[in-house]
Order: sequence, then structure tokens, then C-alpha cells
Amino acid sequence: MSEGRTADRTGAARMRVDAPGAPFSTALLLIAAAAIFGGASRENPLRLACVELCALPLAIVAVRRLVLVPGETHGGGLPLTILALVIAVPLLQLIPLPPGVWATLPGEVPRTEALRLAGLQAPWLSPTLSSDETGRAGLALIPPAAMFLGGILFDRSDVRRLTWLWIGLATTGLALGIAQVVAGSQSAAYPYRTTNYGSLVGLFANRNHEADFLLALLPLAVGVAVPAGPSQERAAAPRDHIPGSPLAWLFIPVSIVALGVIRSRAGVILATPAALAALAIAWRGSHPRRGRRPMAGIAAMIGLPVLAVALFSLEPILGRFDSQRPAEFRFEAWPHVAAAAEAYLPLGAGLGSFDRVFEAVEPLSLVGPTYFNHAHNDYLELWLETGWLGAAILALFLVWFAPAAWRAWRSGQPLAQAASAAVVLLMAQSVVDYPLRTETLAVLFGFCCGVLARRPSA
Repeated sequence: MSEGRTADRTGAARMRVDAPGAPFSTALLLIAAAAIFGGASRENPLRLACVELCALPLAIVAVRRLVLVPGETHGGGLPLTILALVIAVPLLQLIPLPPGVWATLPGEVPRTEALRLAGLQAPWLSPTLSSDETGRAGLALIPPAAMFLGGILFDRSDVRRLTWLWIGLATTGLALGIAQVVAGSQSAAYPYRTTNYGSLVGLFANRNHEADFLLALLPLAVGVAVPAGPSQERAAAPRDHIPGSPLAWLFIPVSIVALGVIRSRAGVILATPAALAALAIAWRGSHPRRGRRPMAGIAAMIGLPVLAVALFSLEPILGRFDSQRPAEFRFEAWPHVAAAAEAYLPLGAGLGSFDRVFEAVEPLSLVGPTYFNHAHNDYLELWLETGWLGAAILALFLVWFAPAAWRAWRSGQPLAQAASAAVVLLMAQSVVDYPLRTETLAVLFGFCCGVLARRPSA
């Protein structure tokens, strides 16, 4: 009798977990919260906490589904392993170690000397130089991790609908950005106190991150604007054909014009590969029986705004690349960051400890009113904060991503192709900035990776 009750309870739990709309509805909440409250990388603890709390329902639903429902993780073993390793990094860095252990780690001489000079007995300490920041970094992983886990469970209709939500939120941000530019630096439309006043930043604090957002969404907008391949069309359910293509057709030219207004140098440079990826997706979505209308339409939606930007904004854009400008601070700082990273190998200084480390090694020639809160090269900062483990996880990610992206481009699924392009664009931007340290872009990155890792049956 008790065995029967146990079986009934287990079956009921599986039915609740397998509710078709659970991952989708909880993902709606997370994406909306991430876009509205996750646009800054610092000075927003309450907003960040809101995004993290909104991620919990999706995380719970996704984990329970993946654990209780057989077959959901088929093909996703490697990406799930990578995710587990990513989450393990801050947890390992927060483990308290006895003085005889942590004092022997590379880079710990300043802490041991400070305790000796103060006449204090060495306590148990974690290997990270900033436990608070490492803990915050660990919590900040919850939203993108939840979105990735949910992405594995989404069917094609869910992916399309959530992509529309991303585009709709970005369009809302552009409308807000117009108000910011029109009203000037005194506008109340800026959502953050520390921001690029006078520039179009939308829902972000940094105009470069607004440019990253638009660049990553450009191929995704094309992905929902063009039809899937014939084999995918036969398998598509009627609900896959969602009204709203005019929004994507509107977003494509408006986002390109906005990139010209923002004048982010990396955004301008990456606009070319983003446009090429968009055209490639449109080309793959064009078939002889339909003609080349998708390709021609996308080409017009990209070419005309590019021509307009070239005619009316080319001079101020080129001014951003003026060779007579002072040397870029980040380029001068990178050698010092790299040298500091070498001192903390193989474990790294701890997630979130960049400020402390750089302040200790910053030469007087670089001291000034500019506050260098990040390395503006996330790979270099990852090397400093996580050492060999972070580098190994990044390499493992690339081992998974390259064939996953290749399969996406061979599949005939425009949204999978667009997701791979968005991941590449965000990773390229990370060479000179830190886009994934904002929750909005981190959640978008998790969404795109989840689309690439979806089970074949989806």
C-alpha cells in the first residue's frame, strides 16, 4: 500500500514538473526582470537581487524537470558539465582554509605580512582576496544558469516567443534612448545614476552594453523574420507561426541607426560581422520555391540604414577612431593586469577581486580621475581571478560551442543559427569590454547557449 502511494506521489510530481508551460512562463519573468533591472554591472545590489530572485522559479522548474523526466538531458551532458564547473569556481574559492594552507598560496605574501605587522594570529581564510565580491559573483551566476537550463527544455515555439520578448524589450529600450538623447544629460529617462549622460543607453548604464545588446539581437531578429528550412517547416506546429514579423522588420533598421547614434567603437567594428551573420541567416532561409524575398528584404533593411548612417553620422563616428586622441587607458593597463595575474597562478585571486589587485599594482603614471573597475578584457580578468581553472573551463566551452554552432548552421533552423552568431558577438565584445558582467547580457548569453544545447526532440 505504501509503495503504491509512493509511486502515485512520484508520478504526480513528474506530471507537475512536466507541465508544458512551466519553463516558458518562468522564463518570461526572468527575461523581463533581467532587461529592466540588470543593465548595470555595479551600484545596483537591490536590482540585481530582484533579478536573482526572479531566476529561482525557472531554476527550480528546470532542475526538477532535468532530474525527474528521462531523456531531457539527452545530448546535453557536456554543456551541463561545463555549467557545473562554472558554478563550482566561486564555491571552491569561498572554502575557508587553515593558515598553514592559504599562506602558502601564490600572492598571499601581502596578507600574511599585514597580519604579522598588526600582531594578529592568522585565521582561517578562503583563497579569494574578496570573499564578499566572490559571493556576489556566485549569486550573479544564478540568472544566466537558470536561463541556460530552461533553454534546454524550450521547444521551437517557446524559443520564438521568447525571442520576440527580447526584441520587444530592446525596442522599449530604444524608445527610452530617444527620450534620453532628446532631453540631454538632465533627462530623468536614464535608469542609473552612474551612466553615459547625453548618450543613448536605453535600459543600460553603459552605452557600450546597449550597443552589445543591439548587436546580439540583430541576428536573432533576422532569425524570427525568416522562415525555417523545408524539413523544419513540415515538423513545425501551427503555433510556431507567430504574428509580429513587422516588429522584427522594424527593429533591424532602427537598431542599426541606433548603433550609429551610440558611436561605440567596438559596436561600430562588430556591426559588420553582425550584418554579415544576419545576411547569412537570411540566405539560408531563402529557398527556390519562395524566391529570394527574405534575403532581399533583409539586405534592404540593413543596407538602407547603413547608408543613412554613413551620410549623416560618418564624421562623428570616425572621430571616435581619431589617431590624435590620447592613448586608450585600457591598453596601457593590460600589461600590468597580466603581470598581476601571473603572481596569483595557478588558482587566481578570486572572482570579483580585480579592484583590490589592480589598486596594488597600478603604477603612478596611470593614477588619475578614471576609475578602472574592470580590465575591459574579460578573458584577461578571468585569467587574473580564476587562473588555470577558468582558462580550462573556457577551453572546454569552446570545445562544446564550435560543433554546436556548426550543427546549428547545418540544421536549417534560423534561430539556432542566430543564437550561435549572438554568442560569438558577445564573446568578441568581451575582448575589449565586460558585457557578460551585466545580468541582461549574461541572461541573453545563457538563453542563446540553451537554444544551442536543446535536446534533438525539441
